[in-house]
Amino acid sequence: MTARDDLLIDLINRTEMEGEGPRITVVAQGVVITGRIAAHRHWATHLAVQLSETGLPDERFAEDFSREAGETPEYPPAFLHLQGCHLISGASSLPAALGESFRVPLAMISAWSVR
Repeated sequence: MTARDDLLIDLINRTEMEGEGPRITVVAQGVVITGRIAAHRHWATHLAVQLSETGLPDERFAEDFSREAGETPEYPPAFLHLQGCHLISGASSLPAALGESFRVPLAMISAWSVR
């Protein structure tokens, strides 16, 4: 996102306040990814729980995401947090099903669509 996209920032902030956002498709460096906008705290908490349930060696990283969940989201946000993500297209080695959680820097987003 080379220019500040106030509408996308508003969607992220509304999601932060309400807890769940709409489904969105983004283009980031030519890769098209779709998922549901997630609040920063929910995104980080979900990952902390997932990592703590997997057992060693992944559980040691759960603490990092727990700490992240406790931090106040910055304004304007620097990242778009997604859940239930899928890779739609792009020349990438990413798997088609990206899993539950994905984090995209807003600076990398060149286009987006809500559905």
